[in-house]
Amino acid sequence: MKFEKINFKIKTGELITIRIPEESDAQYVLDLKRGYISNTSTLPFTLDEYPDNLINEKKLIEDYENSLNSIFLLAEFNNELIGNIDLTGSKRSKMNHTAMLGMGIKASWRNKGLGKVLIESVLKWAKEDSEIRIIWLDVYASNKLGYNLYKNTGFEISGIIKNFFKEGQDFIDKIQMYQQVK
Repeated sequence: MKFEKINFKIKTGELITIRIPEESDAQYVLDLKRGYISNTSTLPFTLDEYPDNLINEKKLIEDYENSLNSIFLLAEFNNELIGNIDLTGSKRSKMNHTAMLGMGIKASWRNKGLGKVLIESVLKWAKEDSEIRIIWLDVYASNKLGYNLYKNTGFEISGIIKNFFKEGQDFIDKIQMYQQVK
């Protein structure tokens, strides 16, 4: 997997570094993920479903590093992890040209342009350094910021499944989106 560390200025002027994680980042990645999972209602899993397990996190980083059709990137500001994004390529031969997008950002860094930078980074990698042709994702219909971010970075709706997610006593539609990258 080829990806060179890059620096971006987000719309608020901060200089953000986008890079591939190293095994030594595992605890920081785990803390980042568990932090934003506990501060959102627009992810399809709970904090209890994402265990505080350093061995699992190291294995996840290693799996991405060894995959030809997947990538995991971190966003960093002043040596603090503030977000991550991953493209998880299908392991099935008939679909290994497809990858699912997942992303999480610390609450204090949302709506500052970081999501756009992360998406642009994986799109560039997918177009230039992978065999990925289709990127897809699922987003809660109630997640207006996320939906608009995906739409504004070139994703199109491919379907809606009514009442797919359950949040408390409420049911929320799932919007499926995709982007053809090659």
